[in-house]
Amino acid sequence: MARRQETSLTEFIFSVIAIYYFYLWLVNKSQFWISFYIGLGLAILTLIIYVWWQLHLRKKKEEMVEATERLGLSEDVSTFINRYGKEKGKSSWKYMGYGFDIDKMRLFIKTLSCKGLGINDVDDLELVLMKYIDIREETLMKGGFESKQYKFSSLSGQEFEDLLIRLYGLMGYIVEHPGGVGDQGGDLILNKNGQRILVQAKRYSGNIGNAAVQEAVAAKKYYDCNQVMLIGSSNFTRAALDLASYNEVELIGKSELQGLLLSYLNESWD
Repeated sequence: MARRQETSLTEFIFSVIAIYYFYLWLVNKSQFWISFYIGLGLAILTLIIYVWWQLHLRKKKEEMVEATERLGLSEDVSTFINRYGKEKGKSSWKYMGYGFDIDKMRLFIKTLSCKGLGINDVDDLELVLMKYIDIREETLMKGGFESKQYKFSSLSGQEFEDLLIRLYGLMGYIVEHPGGVGDQGGDLILNKNGQRILVQAKRYSGNIGNAAVQEAVAAKKYYDCNQVMLIGSSNFTRAALDLASYNEVELIGKSELQGLLLSYLNESWD
């Protein structure tokens, strides 16, 4: 809606300018040419400033990303995108289908700053997130065109868990597999750097709802884990997103999972 309003305002301004120049052409041609050259000069100056600013932003984005990679913070950024990139509120910052709560972005800036990244404000974080999202979406799209296609729908629940074991093993986690009949909601447990993450895996064709989040939260304490993650082959309902946010459950939906599988296994899944 805001973008349409901006477009309408721009069209209105250009219409007014066009009418003004047409009027000058009719009543005072000498004044028309003076105004025309002044306007042309301002337009060229504006274009130069715009190009300079875009180059400045590009250089700053590259510098921020290089610093992020140098400090080993790429996984932190990817985790932030996976966990908090699903906000839909009007006040959230949105980019390419992802949405982020501004307050959570400010908290993440403090975390990155404590780890040595020279990041000053939300604008800087936006540059970093844009770059990582661009890479993720480009990789996902490229893989969709060039790689053999696999179908989540062809997998059983056990086969889906096995796929996740392969994935997170390559990501450097020690994977426990307590899943099975009577598993109390704990399909996988990921261990890395003192983290013990309970994973609830859902190979669904429809949207994943509240019940899966509730199962994951309950299993966290049962398996003595300090974090909990719900991984699904489809998307989540609005209610599931809200409940997961309240209980600090990390959600990995279809698009995020596709990106991870392509990045680490070089496999394209749909």
